[in-house]
Amino acid sequence: MAGIRAALIDQDPKTAALVNAKGEALGFNLSDWLAPKGTVTITPSAGGKVEILVQFSYLRPGGHYGLFENHFDQKPVGFNPLDGTGKTNDFVAGADGTAKLMVTAPQKLTHDNAVLLVYHSDKIAHGEQRGDIGVNAHHQLIARIPQ
Repeated sequence: MAGIRAALIDQDPKTAALVNAKGEALGFNLSDWLAPKGTVTITPSAGGKVEILVQFSYLRPGGHYGLFENHFDQKPVGFNPLDGTGKTNDFVAGADGTAKLMVTAPQKLTHDNAVLLVYHSDKIAHGEQRGDIGVNAHHQLIARIPQ
């Protein structure tokens, strides 16, 4: 949208109010957007699957999120729900802004992959799809799988 641009982390004030690609207020500022932290723990499971434990803090309290797998080996970069089906990859952050979720991925992840946290500003689960990027789906954190 004309007049809307991505935040410039090193230049914009941390108190700047954020809007989506349509100019609609997201209800928080740049400092709040940059605050989340998380960990991803991957454990092999039966049948070539992997258990992925994610833990987050400083998320938007009561915010709606989805977990996706990036495929850097695809051009353009591909995205799939982390669970492979879109049935268990969505969650709502707690009132304290934390979340802990265990997801079973259908196959081993490699350095060609990453775990992606998507914030859903429309407050609904998107399952298999990320949503409309910049409008109701916003990539917030990404953890690339180490080599």
